[in-house]
Amino acid sequence: MASKEVRDLFVNYLKEHAHRITNERVLILDAAMDADGHFDADELYFKMKNDYLKVSRAAVYKTLELMSECGLLTKHNFKGDRTRFETKYGRNVHYHIICMSCNKILEFEAPNVEELQDKVCKENNLKSIDHTLQVFATCNEKDKCENYKEHVAENGGN
Repeated sequence: MASKEVRDLFVNYLKEHAHRITNERVLILDAAMDADGHFDADELYFKMKNDYLKVSRAAVYKTLELMSECGLLTKHNFKGDRTRFETKYGRNVHYHIICMSCNKILEFEAPNVEELQDKVCKENNLKSIDHTLQVFATCNEKDKCENYKEHVAENGGN
């Protein structure tokens, strides 16, 4: 369940931008903030449906977009994959390495990236407002990679 601070932030955002505040949106907020790792809208929708929570797929998609706009979620477009989300609120800045063989996503922190970005922006009289870093890689030893084996099994060898 989302903290009172998170709920208040989201409700205030909805009010300020003339969006309706509904029980359905609060349920989606709670489910998204409780989600582990990276998820897409359909995964969240089916999880909520399996948990016997009645929400529409359209409401899930719209609410995740609103949560992203207000800074509670980060929206990612990893190569060849659906838009994925992860909680942003209360987390350290981090980056991603995505394995193109098995879709495993590794997260890492690198404060020197922010320092370099700030330096380049300052040198060019710019102010950074957001950034992302995604590294695409492949498993060195696919035969030893459990994620690759699962990915192949789930996708029929593709």
